[in-house]
Amino acid sequence: MDPFDPALQSTAVSGWKPLITLGLFAGVGAFFFGALLTAVRKGIKEEGWFRNTNQEASEDQDASK
Repeated sequence: MDPFDPALQSTAVSGWKPLITLGLFAGVGAFFFGALLTAVRKGIKEEGWFRNTNQEASEDQDASK
């Protein structure tokens, strides 16, 4: 199926420029994805997001002894 705009035929996915763009966006995306994962892991560890309430009560009692 031919594109509607004939200019797209000459500038389509050919050459090395689209690969540079893809690499750039993949690098930036990987940075932000890594930052997101780091923030979530840090929040789980420091804030105790998934800590059981019974476990919290027993730890509080152990700390007061």
